[in-house]
Amino acid sequence: MIKIFHAPGSRSVRIIWLLEELGLDYELEVLKRGEVNEAFIEASPFSKLPTIIDGDIVMSESVAIVQYILQKYGDGRLEPDHDSNQYAEYLQWLNFGESVLIDPIVSILINKVFRPEEHRHEYSVQSAEKSFAKMIKTLNSIMEGRTYIMGDDFTAADIINGYTLRLADNLQLLPGEPGTENVVNYFKSLASRDAYQKAISDTKS
Repeated sequence: MIKIFHAPGSRSVRIIWLLEELGLDYELEVLKRGEVNEAFIEASPFSKLPTIIDGDIVMSESVAIVQYILQKYGDGRLEPDHDSNQYAEYLQWLNFGESVLIDPIVSILINKVFRPEEHRHEYSVQSAEKSFAKMIKTLNSIMEGRTYIMGDDFTAADIINGYTLRLADNLQLLPGEPGTENVVNYFKSLASRDAYQKAISDTKS
C-alpha cells in the first residue's frame, strides 16, 4: 500500500486525488505544523511534499509520482495510450500546471501569505497577477469546446492543473470575468468530482 506524507493544502492533494480516482487504497501520514516527523525527514531529505513510500520506492515531486502510479497501477486509465498521437500533448499538459501555470501563483503566495508584511513586494504581486490573467485568457481560448484539458476525457493532467487552479481560486484569481468563463467552468467541473472532494475534505486538507 502506498504511504503518502501529506500536509493540508500542499501538492500531496494531487496524489490523494489521483488515488481516489483510481480507487486505490493508501495510507495517509498527516504532518502537523511545528512537529518533527522523523519518518518524513528520513524519506524526504529536502522536506518536499508530496513524498510517497511504495515498498522500496521512495519518491517526491508530484508530477513524477503521478506518472509512476499510472505506470504501475493505472492499467491504462487516466492517460492516453503511450503509442497514440495524443500522448505527447498529454505530457505537455501534465507538466503545464506545475511548470508554467503555477509560477505566478507561487510569486503571489510568497508575497501575500508567507513573507512578513514588511518584506512583501507589491510590484511582484501586481506583475504576477497580470501574468496569470494573461495566461488564463490564453487557456480560456484553448478550452473552448473542451470539457477537460485533453478534450472529452478526464486525465491525470486535469488533476495536476486542477490543483493549481484551486490555488488560484483560493487567491481569488478566478473571478469569472469575460474571457475566463471556460476556465472557471472547467475548474468548477473538476471541483464537483467525488475524488476531488475526498482529497480536499476537512480530515485531509
